Formats: sequence, structure tokens, C-alpha cells
Amino acid sequence: MKKTAIIVAGGTGSRIHSQTPKQFIPIGGVPMLAYSIKTFHKYDPEIEIIIAINPDFSDQWEMLSKQSHINNIAVKVVHGGRERFYSVQNALNAISHATGLVAIHDAARPFVSELLIEKLFNHAEKAGCAIPAIPIKDSIRAHVMDEWVPADRTLFRSIQTPQVFDIEKLKSSYHQPFEPKFTDDATVFESAGNKIYLIEGEEINFKITTEKDLDYAEFIA
Repeated sequence: MKKTAIIVAGGTGSRIHSQTPKQFIPIGGVPMLAYSIKTFHKYDPEIEIIIAINPDFSDQWEMLSKQSHINNIAVKVVHGGRERFYSVQNALNAISHATGLVAIHDAARPFVSELLIEKLFNHAEKAGCAIPAIPIKDSIRAHVMDEWVPADRTLFRSIQTPQVFDIEKLKSSYHQPFEPKFTDDATVFESAGNKIYLIEGEEINFKITTEKDLDYAEFIA
């Protein structure tokens, strides 16, 4: 079965107060985006890899890919859109085959493992999709009737990427008009009438959003 990995890398670095786009910030001397590219390639050297980046940063990425010695990995570059939804849509249109499975991953999660990728593809091959999720450890409260009331954390999950789908079904799902609630691909997929399936994610597969996250990532690297 044909496989594709789309890596969404349209961030600007504003929330971590960086002049460098977040996906290009070095972690352990390697650009953040390069980690995911290398991991997907190690998982399957035949996988089609597509990255969606801001067109203003295309030249910068070309230079960094050479410096990081990953320019020998075949990567297709498409332009990111003003919303994540449009970046994924552009990348889906660039897939070279009509059928198979596609993983959508955030470049800001550089420590995704080959094992998790394998589990997701294997499950999606049987079920049509696979979404990684982890339990919430902290106590949580919900905003109800102008009050913050306790909520049962066992009823909630924190959703990660990569999220893996049947290509045809996901492409069809992306024919919907954009809605603000589409914060991930599972929501788009489900909104089109498809069922989603959660599987256990990994704690190490966290998203780098803040400066503290970046410091932690540097420590891990």
C-alpha cells in the first residue's frame, strides 16, 4: 500500500519569541523540521514526503536541508496557507498516487518515533484512520454557566500527530469549507461523517509551543 507523510511546517515562531521560523530552529544543532523528515524516511525509505511551508521561507529551507545533510531525501515542498487547513489541503493535492494512506504530522513534534508511526499506519490500514492520543494527568475544570467546575479527566484525551488516514476519504473530507473548529485533521475527517479511532500516543511526542518546550527539547536532544 502506498504511503505518504505530510509535514505541516507553517509556523512563524511568534509564541517562542524567535526571529527564526519555529520549524527551522535548531535542536541539538539540527533544524526542528529535519527530525520528522528523518524519522519518516527511516520508517520507510519509499514513503512520499511532502512538507507545507510558508513560501517566504522556501530558500531558507533549501539552505538548511543541505546543511543538515537531508537533501539526499526526496522531499516535495508545497506552499502553506493562511490556516493549517489550507496547508494540508495544498499538500493533499500534491500526493502522487490516488489511493493508500497518508500521515499528517506537525513539524513542532520532532520526537515522534518510528514505532508510533508503524502502529498508526498498521491500524489505519485496517480501520481507515488512526489518531494518537494520551491521557490527561492533571486535574481539569470546565467552564460551565460562568463557573469553572471539576471535570472527570478520564473522559478526555490529549490529541497528537501524526494522524493517519485513507487518502481518498481524507481528500474528500477536505472538500468541506473551512471552519474555525478544524484545529486538526481528525476533526475535518469526522465532520465529513467518518469515524475516528484513537490509539495510544507517546509522552515524548510533545508539541513545541513555548520557550520552555524548546529548552526541554534541547535537553532531550
